[in-house]
Amino acid sequence: MLFGTAPGVSVLLAPDGAVAGVDVRGAPWGTRELDLLDPSALVDRVHAVVLADGPASARGVVGWLAEHHRGFRVGDRPHEVVPIVPAAAVGADPVDRGRAACVAAGPAVPEAVVLVGDTAAALVVVDAALDKAACRRVAVSAHDGLVRAGVHLPAAVFAVATGVPTGVPLDDLCTWAADVVARHAGGGPFGGPQPPLAP
Repeated sequence: MLFGTAPGVSVLLAPDGAVAGVDVRGAPWGTRELDLLDPSALVDRVHAVVLADGPASARGVVGWLAEHHRGFRVGDRPHEVVPIVPAAAVGADPVDRGRAACVAAGPAVPEAVVLVGDTAAALVVVDAALDKAACRRVAVSAHDGLVRAGVHLPAAVFAVATGVPTGVPLDDLCTWAADVVARHAGGGPFGGPQPPLAP
């Protein structure tokens, strides 16, 4: 996994695919492809998750992934892919900075990212091998961290698993996710060790 930022946008890149889940409360707007994270959906991996000031930045991420032939395969030729890029926006910025965030991406993946604007969006990365249903449980708990930090806005919260089987119980991952999102959202420390992230 890689992580990149540009002004107003944060991108978690998983060019080879990663399992993710989402929890949505209220009516956040500027979202895309959230339905694909439902456990019943055919697509089982995402290629990036985007949090941005506006919905335009996801287009740049999709373009960058397509140029690098990364995505859900729809044919035999390298370019026949559809990148799966769930995203959430917290404002209405029309500028696409997604490509710049992809170009700047490196291996230092943060434990969580929280953006707050007219709505809220958050992302937590857990070092575990999980399916989409388990990722959604982690996302639900991470969303509780926003509430704990006093963020009571419509929000979309993503949880992405690195795929590394660490043996950490799901309940412990959920507790950690709530704590770390609360901390990143400004709610102060809430104790408990955080599992290490794979490089």
